[in-house]
Amino acid sequence: MAELALADLQRWMQGAILGRAAPNGLDAIIVGEAPGGGGLTAAQRLALYARGYRARLMECLSAEFPCLRALAGEQVFELFAAGYIADRPPTDPSLYGLGAGFADYLEATRPAGDDGPGALSAIPADLARLDRARAEVQRAVGVERQAGPLVAADLMLTPGARLRRPDSVRLLTLGFDPGPVLAAVDQGGPIDPPPSCSTPVAVARSRWRVAVHVLPSWRHAWLEALGSVGGGEEGADVHAAAARAAQATGRETGAVIADLTLWLPLAAAQGLVAAS
Repeated sequence: MAELALADLQRWMQGAILGRAAPNGLDAIIVGEAPGGGGLTAAQRLALYARGYRARLMECLSAEFPCLRALAGEQVFELFAAGYIADRPPTDPSLYGLGAGFADYLEATRPAGDDGPGALSAIPADLARLDRARAEVQRAVGVERQAGPLVAADLMLTPGARLRRPDSVRLLTLGFDPGPVLAAVDQGGPIDPPPSCSTPVAVARSRWRVAVHVLPSWRHAWLEALGSVGGGEEGADVHAAAARAAQATGRETGAVIADLTLWLPLAAAQGLVAAS
């Protein structure tokens, strides 16, 4: 076999260890004998490496998705993870990127004919989204070093006042209440499938601790608007975001602004908003 370029060799190796490509020319590529190899053939040595590689990927997914693992159980979780690794092999040089598409994979492979938002088969993908959001929030740039508290009354009375949604916030709409699920996982036990219930949540970090907050729909809509009306480090107009949240939830804009005045100090303490 002609000598392979490094990039081609890497692609061949990944295909071989993940079982996506037949290892043609194996003996020509894997030559020599490893110290203490015990006379193993090239195919046997590659199989050992492949098992170890896949096992490390499985361990990473298991650590990042504790809620999904608790619901599915070890055997089913390993089937989910093995299918994901085979279908979407890692391309990111960091193992942190490994689980980024797991929820989308579980959503795409749900059983046909059982695809409603409240269906039992929707729970694994939702749990994976929740687990991944918690991992992302843990690593994101947060608000821990922000100086000074927000003065809500001043903000709400000031035309053009701006706030921003920190990078360490993820907004989700889950098909269940995550509170009992997270409590059961924290206690180290298995969990039962949670009852179907559309639940807006925000995953945020404050004082280096990640928390999941169940929100009324108007607060969730306002935080969404805060990230889309202008957005970025310069923040967004608080009142414009309130108007969009009111429109989305069928409330009066004035009622949303009044409720924001009371809620903003708590939202800031929970790491949900920050000064621009």
